[in-house]
Amino acid sequence: MPDQPAQTIDLMALLRVVWRRKWLLIIPVLVAGAAGFGISQTLAPVYEARSTIVVKVQERLSEGLAQIIGRSPAEEQLSRVQEKLKSRTFLLELVRTLDLAEDPAIRAWAEELNAQDPATSVEDLAQGKAVEGLQRRISVHRTSTDGFQVVVRDTDPDRATLLAQHITNAFVSSSNREQLEEIRAVYDFSIEQLVIYQQKLDDVEERLKQYRESQAVSVSIANPVNAANVGRVDILISQATVERDRAGERVNERRSDLMSVAGSAFTRLSTLESDLTTSYTQQLVELEREVASVLVLSTREGSEITTLYVSEVEKKDRYRQEARRLAAAAVPGAGADVVEAFVQYRIAGLEERMISERANVLGRFMRDYTRGRATAAGSQLEVRRLEQEVESTRALYDAFLQQTAAGQITEALEAARAGGRFEVLEPPVRPTAPVAPDKLMILVMSVFGGFVIGLGAILVSEQGDSSFKNIEEIEAAVGSPVLATIPASDVLRGISAREKKAKKKHRKKGGLPATGDSELLRHMVRETAVSFEFRRMARRIARGAGCDIPKSILVTSANRGEGKSTAAASLAITFAKHYGHRTVLVDCDLRKPRAHYLMGVASKPGLSDALERGNLLGTDIKPTKLPNLFVLPCGTRRDQPTWLLESMPGSRVMTELLASFDTVILDTAPNLPVPDAMILGGEVDGVVIVLRAGVTPREVVIRGVRLQKDEKDNVLGVVVNNLERVLPYYYDYRYYGYTADSCELEEEE
Repeated sequence: MPDQPAQTIDLMALLRVVWRRKWLLIIPVLVAGAAGFGISQTLAPVYEARSTIVVKVQERLSEGLAQIIGRSPAEEQLSRVQEKLKSRTFLLELVRTLDLAEDPAIRAWAEELNAQDPATSVEDLAQGKAVEGLQRRISVHRTSTDGFQVVVRDTDPDRATLLAQHITNAFVSSSNREQLEEIRAVYDFSIEQLVIYQQKLDDVEERLKQYRESQAVSVSIANPVNAANVGRVDILISQATVERDRAGERVNERRSDLMSVAGSAFTRLSTLESDLTTSYTQQLVELEREVASVLVLSTREGSEITTLYVSEVEKKDRYRQEARRLAAAAVPGAGADVVEAFVQYRIAGLEERMISERANVLGRFMRDYTRGRATAAGSQLEVRRLEQEVESTRALYDAFLQQTAAGQITEALEAARAGGRFEVLEPPVRPTAPVAPDKLMILVMSVFGGFVIGLGAILVSEQGDSSFKNIEEIEAAVGSPVLATIPASDVLRGISAREKKAKKKHRKKGGLPATGDSELLRHMVRETAVSFEFRRMARRIARGAGCDIPKSILVTSANRGEGKSTAAASLAITFAKHYGHRTVLVDCDLRKPRAHYLMGVASKPGLSDALERGNLLGTDIKPTKLPNLFVLPCGTRRDQPTWLLESMPGSRVMTELLASFDTVILDTAPNLPVPDAMILGGEVDGVVIVLRAGVTPREVVIRGVRLQKDEKDNVLGVVVNNLERVLPYYYDYRYYGYTADSCELEEEE
């Protein structure tokens, strides 16, 4: 199978997607940033007061007492400090000392809660609330192996300092008090232990005395183990133990196998037994005892051990045969797999019992050998053990006796007062600047969150967008070539915006001024990205028609707002200027006409008037300031425009247009809402369909192209608006080092 090329991420394509939907990113970032800024401004400033405490250890206890009392490592002491400072008991005492429960806000909360549930008093509720507040505002941090910091946060710097000071003083005082109490507790403990070890010492001395009196000579027990083979026996015991464990695992495995194949018959099979199986089992166990003895006495395997192994194999075979017979008789009709699983299970159990017996025999031999040696030197070992026990017990007794002396206890108490205390290294200082909130961090995190949300919105909208994104998709879907990709232009957008304002301004005056000049006309005669693209489009149309410009071209779209009228007007300007054709732009969109606005001519009389009378008059066709370019506007509005356009194919009006002009460009309504484009499309030489990339759903475009081709297969191709993402630098000729010289319309005249 050939290796497939690894898919790579086109970063430029991703950036273009983000740029195309930039407002989905900009708006969340701005909103989140504003929200973060607002939140940071509303949060109250938090101040932090710190005090540093160290464990001051001055070991002055005697060695004996220090060994008994012990000193907790600094690590353990500081861990207890952290627990104590956060404990409810310590904080409740602090709340009561400082009257923190009398805070008006806390009292109001407690009274409100007490009104709902009088079971708990207002005082207890207020104290509990104050303790919870302290637990959130107090923290302990390690600074070194023997030091830590108490950190208190509060919205009031003076209150934070006061709390830190009281917490530090209260902690140091209570800790030193607890240490003194601990020393006194150690003294009491020493007195108790002194009595206990006195009793232990008396008991051990009595046992030693009785043992010496009752000591008797032991008789050695004869067994195969001796000083020469004791090492070998130890190895044999270890091997037997390992084999027994493995045999036990095999029993469990065979049991699982039998359960899986026997099903409900497992219970009956597991209890099967006969006189023969019992006899074979006893014989094999007895053989294993003999094997154990031979293994102890033999340094290598000889004929005797071989004979025993052969006997074991023979008896195992007989055991298997009896087991098969029992299984077949107990479960009639049982399959061979059930019988075999039963036999394997029983053999595994038999082997486990045999190996266990061997291990027991070897262990008994070793114990007998050990006891035999003990009879010779056991009395001395026992005496020595009892003597050591007496010595250790007497040492502990003497230590407790020494440390309970009055002078030693006094020394311990003085040492506790002088050393092992907590000392304040740095008292709390009033903070001058707040430590929270971190407004910059809040703002940064808010902006980042908005950025993430914006990217998510872009990805979701991009996934849900069914519009076309590139030329290849369009050509593959509609089955027609892309004739032109028209970039978004500020000039074209400005024309549309000013057109709407002009309509409102001149509506009461009877229409726009008819000068034959327009902003679109002046833009298209210059060297611009839009004019260049329409020149390429005209060349493609000519090549597609065999180097001849089609006599009549219809321009439509699948939906409104695609830019078809601008495309039709721009194409007419291109043919008139660059090909010298007498070109007429016919506005067949009688519902929403735009040709007269785009070309700066009067809207009537025009096409509707000519179709009503059945012929063209000189006043119907309007000249423009560009030679060879004329406009047949929509004319007077009619109630039934489709019925009127149905008379146009084959009419005298169409005949006169084709006879008087080299090229006729028909601007029609979209072909999905109304059938005007399909009615006229069958009578023209070619049809151009306009779509807006990234906006129009592909289903709509495909449907519009199919309807037009169903009428007549004369679709020349597609014009795509707003497709800079395909060729981002294609339209900006200045990028390649060229500049355009303005070529005003007046210079062409």
